[in-house]
Amino acid sequence: MSTSTPRRILLAGCGDLGTRLGLRLVDQGHDVIGLRRRVADLPDVFETISMDLSRLGAPGRSDAEVPVRSDSRLVDLDAVVITLTPDEPTRAGYEHSYLYGLRGLARVLESQPGRVVLVSSTRVLAEDPTQVITEDAPIAPAPGPGEVIAAVEAEAAELFDALTILRPAGIYGPGRTRLIDTVRHGRQLNHQRWTNRVHRDDLVRGLECLALTPEPPGLVHAVDSLPAQLGDVAAFIADRLGVSVPGHVENERPGGRRIDGCGFRSLVGELSFPTYRDGFASMLTESP
Repeated sequence: MSTSTPRRILLAGCGDLGTRLGLRLVDQGHDVIGLRRRVADLPDVFETISMDLSRLGAPGRSDAEVPVRSDSRLVDLDAVVITLTPDEPTRAGYEHSYLYGLRGLARVLESQPGRVVLVSSTRVLAEDPTQVITEDAPIAPAPGPGEVIAAVEAEAAELFDALTILRPAGIYGPGRTRLIDTVRHGRQLNHQRWTNRVHRDDLVRGLECLALTPEPPGLVHAVDSLPAQLGDVAAFIADRLGVSVPGHVENERPGGRRIDGCGFRSLVGELSFPTYRDGFASMLTESP
């Protein structure tokens, strides 16, 4: 995707997703600013800002306690893409990284960006495998991290005038091999649990579209075209690895979500990895 006019785009919490998005944007002639705590590993083609947003946004932190330094690069931004990640997978970890990070970002921005893209999560949705979930579904998070992410979505809507929320599910791809490792080592899992996935590369394409499209949708579920039960996904991976399918965890019942991906495909077009089969086949072919 390309636009004729170069944009100034801030990548807040610039980890793997932000870095890969930024490289695509730079290739198209856009100016990219990567903001994170440690910037040494960011590409040289990025402008960089070293800043701990979570510390700036923590409760009880006044400007006197945690001064907010002015930065002229944080004015008149065409887009901000927020890809925060928790240091630990607990409610407290999500509050510290997501909620306080969002508040810290709002403190340092010198003006309203033209567009803000928040990477959220499908964890804000209810688990009901009997229903196909679309973007019209109300949020109903389970206690814990999902509640925090829902609060972040609500607060972001109050903070930013032009907000788009992208909710990915089950991000996988190079370097994201948790399920492959689970199958390889024969760890039991819930075969009846419904799951959704999106390949990292397709997710990055979605972020690019939302950052550059003049009038993007306000909410998109970033999932591929094939929700599947975990046992079927594990069986596919096991066949490719030439190992036995891991056993089913006793007393586990059907659960999870089946999320419709039509909105994401309308945004991105044809996915590079339309189903988990395409994505995991590519990963396992590339594996040594």
